[in-house]
Amino acid sequence: MRVTNQMVNNTVVFNMQRSLQRFMKLQTEMSSGRRINKPSDDPLGTLRDLSYRGELAKIDQYRANINGALNWTNNYDGLLADVTQKLSRAKELATTMADEFPDADAREGTAEEIRGIFNGLLTSANAELEGKYIFSGYKTSQEALVATANGVVYNGNAGLTEIAIGTASKETVNLLGNEVFLTSTHTLGEDSDVNVGLDTATLTTLVADFNNGQGIDQTVGQFTITDQNLGTVATVDVTAAANIGDVLTSINNALAATVPPMNGSIQAVIGRENNNIMFETTRNGLISDLTSLGRLHLGNGVDLSPGKVLVTDGVGINVEVDLSTASTIGDIRTQFNNQMAAAGYPQITMGINGAGTGLQINDAGGPRVPPVVVKDLDDTERTAFDLGIIGEMDGVASIVGADLDPLVSFNVEEVGAGTTAADLGIKAEFTNDYVGDDLDPLLKATDRVIHFKSGFGLEMERVVVQQGDESRVVDLSDPSIGTVQDILDAFNTSGLDITASINPSGRGIQIVNDDPNRSLMITDEGSAVTTKNLGIFGSSDMLGSLLVFEEALKENDQEGIGLLIENLENSINHILKFRSTIGTRAIRLETTDYRLIDMNIAFTELLSEVEDADISQAVTDLASYENSYRSALMATAKILQPSLLDFLA
Repeated sequence: MRVTNQMVNNTVVFNMQRSLQRFMKLQTEMSSGRRINKPSDDPLGTLRDLSYRGELAKIDQYRANINGALNWTNNYDGLLADVTQKLSRAKELATTMADEFPDADAREGTAEEIRGIFNGLLTSANAELEGKYIFSGYKTSQEALVATANGVVYNGNAGLTEIAIGTASKETVNLLGNEVFLTSTHTLGEDSDVNVGLDTATLTTLVADFNNGQGIDQTVGQFTITDQNLGTVATVDVTAAANIGDVLTSINNALAATVPPMNGSIQAVIGRENNNIMFETTRNGLISDLTSLGRLHLGNGVDLSPGKVLVTDGVGINVEVDLSTASTIGDIRTQFNNQMAAAGYPQITMGINGAGTGLQINDAGGPRVPPVVVKDLDDTERTAFDLGIIGEMDGVASIVGADLDPLVSFNVEEVGAGTTAADLGIKAEFTNDYVGDDLDPLLKATDRVIHFKSGFGLEMERVVVQQGDESRVVDLSDPSIGTVQDILDAFNTSGLDITASINPSGRGIQIVNDDPNRSLMITDEGSAVTTKNLGIFGSSDMLGSLLVFEEALKENDQEGIGLLIENLENSINHILKFRSTIGTRAIRLETTDYRLIDMNIAFTELLSEVEDADISQAVTDLASYENSYRSALMATAKILQPSLLDFLA
């Protein structure tokens, strides 16, 4: 192939241009410090560069979001700390006012302070940040809480603001005023107990309702009642008992069926508290070998120190009978008879007198002359006296002892592994009338008000219910209100958003606030105490409690103030939970921010690896290219010698 001058020129120029381009590229890297200055420098690297820059932009936005969220959490924490302090002060005042007897000036001053605390909480609830109400949900242009004549109303909504703090990761920023300030910290009446009694008129209270609806053990269904003075045992079977009347009948029938009948000395009745079984006892004075010496003489017992009795006729018979180790009438008889027989006088024996009320000493070999005498060893001892056997067999063959007048003594025990007696509250050993445990009948809608407070009833008056901006009077004094269901209906048809029901324990009535946006207060009209007796007095939320507290101070209602202390304590704990939530949220935000800082550094390093120029390498390459370029210029000048025609052209 023929190489023309034009071809040589073109090739030389092309190569010179490429060399110049490489030279200029290195100069650009040196001046900009970047390896990629336009996409064509490294298309794949450019894609990676854009990806890294996108991640860094996201990180910057997440950190900006976190910074804003931390601003909110710090503000919330400060506000809630102030709320906690105010509530603690309110609780301190309630404790003081409930324990002391303040005069009118002290009560008035305290009422003003409580009003100031209430207003302070409203101010906190309506706090602003960057021109927005921070407790109003999405309604940030409206105040969260508004006080009315009947309580407090929440004007915000349920909107929760969430911000992105990472890929597929969000954090809630705001708190809702109704949840913080109006949430029920307890349900009014949830722990109340009207202490419904047994139906003493008809005795129809069901056994299944005993023990708060747990009933009694009717699988075994038996227990024994033992007269510990006589050893008589009555076995009671209540397996078929349906109500309290059946239980009493079963007990008393079993007592009457024993030999001798026990119903003359013990009988089961409804206790004076109207909520239990009571054993009424009657002393019959009877003893047996089983009778404990400690129960004699109405529990004063027998002096057995030294416990010796002298049996003598002053001539031949002279026996000191040692009874010091005896513990029952049977022990006394056995020891006396054994020792007299051992002394050679088996004809002189001790038994129980014909009336069954004391001891009797008989002499089968008598009467003797001189007569046999039973007495204490000297005037300082009283064993024979306490046993009622001091006497002389003068012309007779016996000494009839005095009445020993023992305390009644009964023991109620289970049969086998049963728990029937314990479930009936009568498993016990007793020496007098015995009052059983509360049978704690389950409260039912059909129970009558007259059975409240163990059957003594409650005086029902007018009750005031205030919810947010509304108020109703529930007239419980209405003669038509006779049952639990009537009370529940009176509240549930009041037109307020509340629910009255029997509480979970099955012992009382509770009132639930069904409107989370309104405070709830329940008090008595005038000086009545119906709500206190029913256990529903007060408020279920902190702001309502402060309003009730203020009113109680004005009315000198010390009992009402005392009932508010627990709710104020609950309110403090409620706020502390929110502070804990805010603290946890702040920790998570800060932890995430630290992680984002690490990610920012990592992506910046990756971006640098892709984008930044290697300056030291670029300097070396630039020097090399510069030498090559100069050499190329010199070689080209020798190859391409210009002629006169080149200049003329």
